[in-house]
Formats: sequence, structure tokens, C-alpha cells
Amino acid sequence: MKPSRLNFFVCFSGLFFIAAVQKFDCSVFAAEVLPGVEVLIRDHAKELVGKRVGILTNPTGVDRNLSSTIDLVRALPGVNVVRLFAPEHGVRGGFYAGEKVDESRDPVSGLPIASLYGKARRPTTEMLSGLDIVLYDIQDVGVRHYTFVSTLTYMMEECEKAGVAVWVLDRPEPMGGMIVGGPVMEESHLTFIGVHTVPTVYGMTPGEWAKMIKAERTPKLELRVIPLKGWKRGMNFGDLGWSWVSPSQHIPHWQTSFFYAITGDLGELGGLNVGVGTPLPFEQIGAPGVDGVKLAAAMNALKLPGVQFRAATFTPKYNAYQGQACQGIQIHIRDYSKVDPMQINFELMSVVPKVAPQLNLFRKRKGEEYDMFSASVGDTKLLSMLADSGDPHTQSERLKANIQSFLTRRQKYLIYP
Repeated sequence: MKPSRLNFFVCFSGLFFIAAVQKFDCSVFAAEVLPGVEVLIRDHAKELVGKRVGILTNPTGVDRNLSSTIDLVRALPGVNVVRLFAPEHGVRGGFYAGEKVDESRDPVSGLPIASLYGKARRPTTEMLSGLDIVLYDIQDVGVRHYTFVSTLTYMMEECEKAGVAVWVLDRPEPMGGMIVGGPVMEESHLTFIGVHTVPTVYGMTPGEWAKMIKAERTPKLELRVIPLKGWKRGMNFGDLGWSWVSPSQHIPHWQTSFFYAITGDLGELGGLNVGVGTPLPFEQIGAPGVDGVKLAAAMNALKLPGVQFRAATFTPKYNAYQGQACQGIQIHIRDYSKVDPMQINFELMSVVPKVAPQLNLFRKRKGEEYDMFSASVGDTKLLSMLADSGDPHTQSERLKANIQSFLTRRQKYLIYP
């Protein structure tokens, strides 16, 4: 089947590049889209017979009926599920962001759990001992500093050394896989929250990410991607008709992926609250004493496509400025097919310091908060420009060229049209 109409267009505004498609008739496509786990159970179950299997997953590892991947694989005849691996937030999602995952046994399946977000971020030789295959099944959000792809990358690297195969049960990129933007991570800034040299928003499914990592970091790994059936670029998660299972406490809806791309790194500054600790995580941004009316007017004057800004006051129950009234803005996305999250992010970096200079957001300083922001942004010249109160727009052409280079590099790893 073909979409009724398909238009590609390219927009440049310095920090971002977006290739977008006109909306599909999703009523035609949604019923045909299957997650990788369903394709595995339907078409590849016999290939797991006699194998000793580990599963790296979290609450999002489910089929369309919300049955757990853990249960589905354990029910396959002749398949021996040996252990589970826990990413950030844990196998069942019970751990707060940044909290060490201290799990030893899954209360539901009874399987032992090896934590990859506790003492170790990489699976040890002992954790991989006795395994033939590790299955990876996690719904991601498509933003570089979200840590699940980092855990996948580390798993691939250690499995290559141990001679263990990795199968990625693919899932959709919730923003549609067409949006690519933000600074490209530099080698010198690589950390667990920026594990590979990609832009902030890279527009790839977990399976496509894994293909890239195999080619660029783990060439001897036995990798297999079990692809989605029926998913096409330009289909966001809302087009699928699937139930959204939160991958972490602060991504309650599929739309939050867009907002996380817009404000997630700004939340690492410490001088702003980005809605964490309120019912609208990443949809608000502010601090005590900020002129929200002026900030909303300045952002609306830019006439950014698909988005509107409204002055708002909110009081976080936890996180930055806990219990204090914060003034700022709420971000309202009017059209998900037109909005570019990284363009908004870039303009916020430019506008907020002008409206609220008292915050000194990007001043050079030592300490964990600034280090986390630096690790999240991952671009030395942009960070220096921000810290020196310069205009980030002066970096636009260089950043645009980096995105174009990444798009060329990315093309050979894409699975879906």
C-alpha cells in the first residue's frame, strides 16, 4: 500500500535539519504494523529452540496485547531463558531516573536479574556466561541522552568479546524517524549519556541504531535485527493505534518524546525546571522570577512551525526549585507533523538568557550540573559560545554541515523506507 500523498521538504535553521512527510492515512496502516517481538514469535521461534537466552528489556517490552516479552519468550517450547538484564529504571520500571538499579531476581518470572545500571554499566563476563543469545526489546524515545541505546551499545560491545549473539526486537521511533537535529556528539565528550557520535535526535529505530553500532564499533558481533512489519518512516507512535507503555516515569505519553527532545538537556543546567516534578514533564520551562509573559512573547515572535508558547506558573513537587513557584512557559505542540524539537531547543538556548539574564544559565562553572549539560550537548564550540554569553546562531552553518554529514553516514543503516 502507498500513502495517498508524500511530500519531502528540507528546512535549515542552523542547529536542525528536518525531513518531514505529510501525514499517512493511518487507518490504512496501523492494523498492519507489528512490533519485532510479534514477528519473532510468529516467524522465528524455532530458531531459538535449544538456545540459552538472556533478555534485556523493561516494561515497554510487550506485544500489542500488552503481554510481556519475557512471558512470550519463556512460553516458547525448547527455549531456555537464563537471566534478565536491567537497564536504567529496572526490568519492571520501579527505579527513579539516575537511581542505581539493585535487582537480583524478577518477582514475576522468578528469573535472576543482572543490573546494568548499578555497580556496572556493562555486562560482565559472569553475566554473559552460559548465554547463546541476548534479546533486546525496549521502546526508545529517539533522543541521544536517553540511556537505553547506551546500554544496548555496551551490551553489543561485551557480547562481541564473549561470542554471544545479540538479537534486537525492533520498535518504532516514536517521532516518526524523519526528524534529525542537534549538535553531533564529539569523540571527546562521549559518556554514558552520549555514547556515540550522533546528533541529539538521530531518527533511527533501535534496530537501525544496532546496525550502525555493529558497522562502526562491533564488526565481529553476531547481530540480528527482527524488524517491525509494516512500519514506515513518517509514522509516529500515535499513528499506530498501540497502547503506550512508559519507558520511564517522566515519559508518560508518546508525545513526551518531542518535549524531551526540546527541553531534556536544559534540565541538566540546574538553573531551570523543565516540568519535572509536575504533571507536565518536559512541557514547561521556568524558574522563580522569570518573566513568563515576556518569554512567551519572544518565543512566539519567532513563528516556529507547529508550536505555540503560553506564559505559565508551576510549582515542582521535586527536582529543581522543589516547592517554589516557577514562572516561565508551557510549550504547546499544535502540529506534530510540522514541529522540529531541536529548532525549539536551539531558540530556547538563545532567548532564555536574554529574557532572564539573572539566571546566568551557561556561565562557566565547575560542578556536576554543568558537566551533565556539557555531556548532553557534546559540542565544544557551542558550549564555549554559550558559556561566553555569545550568540549560538553563529555556530549554525557548522552545525548544519555536521548534520548533513551524519545523514549521509546514516543512510546505509536504515531498514525502513
